Amino acid sequence: MSQGISLAARAAPSVRGMHALLVDAIKRAQQYHSDQELRKALKSQGGIAKLEPEVTNDRGDTLHVIPMSLNTLKTYADAHLPGGFKALNDLRLKALEALEIAAKRGERSNKRTRSGLSLKVAELEHELELHRQTNMLLLKAIAECHEWFYNIRDASSALQREKDAQDAADTVRAVLSMAMPPFNTLHTVEVPSPSAEVPNIADYRKD
Repeated sequence: MSQGISLAARAAPSVRGMHALLVDAIKRAQQYHSDQELRKALKSQGGIAKLEPEVTNDRGDTLHVIPMSLNTLKTYADAHLPGGFKALNDLRLKALEALEIAAKRGERSNKRTRSGLSLKVAELEHELELHRQTNMLLLKAIAECHEWFYNIRDASSALQREKDAQDAADTVRAVLSMAMPPFNTLHTVEVPSPSAEVPNIADYRKD
């Protein structure tokens, strides 16, 4: 098998693995912030193209991320990811921000100082922004469903109705895949409680 065919066969699961890695890094930044190699790679588009970790997605599948040129990464991301390379790069920037906030939190946020409170506020604002973006994606998914309901209702045949239903499901899955876990799949999930308690401002006042 030629190198080109080998790359083509591995590229699709590789870019999906990269997508899963970035989403997980955003979700569990506290577990990733000490990974200096990952933090360095996230600082540039070319950096993530050179990563080669093994990633387990939300279905338990192991995906092998392979290093490739930036242009190759862009090509396969556009072909195999909802939103293409732009969506992947947006995740890169969000992951970098999340890891930097987590690292600073580990250094200072537990200190009873005003700077510690400011860092806590920045962390909560970041989490709020992620939820806002997820809400927009969920609204988009609902809008897509609403549009497809009419297509399915007005289908000219049972075969067309079946095709429209499959297209609708594929479209909604593609939209949801860009949301933050656990809202990025159609599986029934238990909505998690807020990840952080509201800090008591009295703890940060100077004595």
